[in-house]
Amino acid sequence: MGWVGRTVRYEVVTEATETQARGIVSADAEELRRVAEVTDTLRRETVDKGRMVSRMPNELMPNMALWDQSGRLVMKKDFLGHPLALNFVFTSCRVARMCPASTSSMKQLGDALAKLPGAANVRLLTITFDPETDSPGVLRTYADGYGIDHERHRFLTGDAGQIKDLMRHYGIQTLRDDGTIVHNAALIVISPEGRITYRSEGASFDAEDVAARLLKLSGTAGTKSR
Repeated sequence: MGWVGRTVRYEVVTEATETQARGIVSADAEELRRVAEVTDTLRRETVDKGRMVSRMPNELMPNMALWDQSGRLVMKKDFLGHPLALNFVFTSCRVARMCPASTSSMKQLGDALAKLPGAANVRLLTITFDPETDSPGVLRTYADGYGIDHERHRFLTGDAGQIKDLMRHYGIQTLRDDGTIVHNAALIVISPEGRITYRSEGASFDAEDVAARLLKLSGTAGTKSR
């Protein structure tokens, strides 16, 4: 994942006879500073919003500073100027109609966009809500299993507190139950200016419809492939 020769930090977890490194992230001082700054600011925004945290259509997407599946630190500014479709999953989800269905729909969306001239500017984003397990390397392996285009579709992980606040801002709720994570699901479409324009509830969605919405945001609606 591009971290050869770099220092990382992680938590050592022992279960029965197996010991694992979890929550693996970069230990680069400047990256950690930027992550902490965004995390603290987002925490204050969450508290200020009170019970009405979820962002509605036409509101700006919140800031973020998380690592992608290649180990690159990604922030909100990296997506400005691009139409964006965003969702949340966790890689160890085994409920077929939830995270696997959501990731399959995102794969179908990526495939649909790849066939459309003018869609090269569109980006897809998936954020894990299990950062303790889903390190950048785990996310890369997960994405490879679905044949994901890593350049278009980024998978993010990092500070657990920041991700928890991001979930609240995007209206994603979770509950730990019987060793797994019970949650709702949604797809959020964001304009190149960073404004939420559309929300589809549920894990699955119509990839062709979402592709058309994203293409319209990129200013190339109506263009057809030959």
